[in-house]
Amino acid sequence: MKRFLSLFLIALTFASCQEDLKSNTPGFQAMKNDVLWRANDVRAYVSTNGDLSIEALNQFEQVTLNTNSTDEGVYILGTTDDSNSAAYDSNFNDLLLSYATNAIEGPVFSVELISSGSGYTSDCDLQTNGQYTCDASHGTTGGTGTGLTLSVVTNANGAVTEVVRVVSRGNGYLPGDVVTVTNGNLNCKVRVVNVQNSNGEIEITEFDNLNMTVSGKFKFNAVNVDNNPFGIPVENFQYGEFYKVQIFPSTKN
Repeated sequence: MKRFLSLFLIALTFASCQEDLKSNTPGFQAMKNDVLWRANDVRAYVSTNGDLSIEALNQFEQVTLNTNSTDEGVYILGTTDDSNSAAYDSNFNDLLLSYATNAIEGPVFSVELISSGSGYTSDCDLQTNGQYTCDASHGTTGGTGTGLTLSVVTNANGAVTEVVRVVSRGNGYLPGDVVTVTNGNLNCKVRVVNVQNSNGEIEITEFDNLNMTVSGKFKFNAVNVDNNPFGIPVENFQYGEFYKVQIFPSTKN
């Protein structure tokens, strides 16, 4: 009960802060480890290649968001494409801590279906509310890790049409690993997108070419890149939002 009350109070507080954000242009804020984090200064830059970088600072900290385009849409973090990334740096009393959504090994966070295969049986049933209930799971082989199991949906021909959820995340996997789903004809292939301790997304909801501003949302887990013992292993940012951030000229290629 206390857990639910805490989450309710966090959501209520953040909803109020979102209204404040949109009345103060530009704005940048998120819940960092369930505590409100707000930038004192935020700027965006677009390189000659079209990459976007947003830098948000307060007195001792900086959050940086990078995407490989200014197109509106969702950019997945913690993958093998390091042009889509997020970073957090702090420097209190000359103690520098750096965190980033690096492509590291660990338990699987998300996957994508790359080959449907054949001969498989679904372990999930579609309910009237549009949700799936799954009573079993399929194992996997391959990749750098072990222990990944998935719930899948198949069509009448035994081809996997959707990976509904990750049942067991396993350990030791790397983004980009390709694994084979067991059972069936052993020809369904799934790619690991990112891992539990390094993941997230940046969503660009508006890119205003006329006024040269950008707005959007973000969330991510970033790992301690130097394994600094004075820092926690993972920094968590949720409910992030940036609003009408001004875009400045960039000298980056």
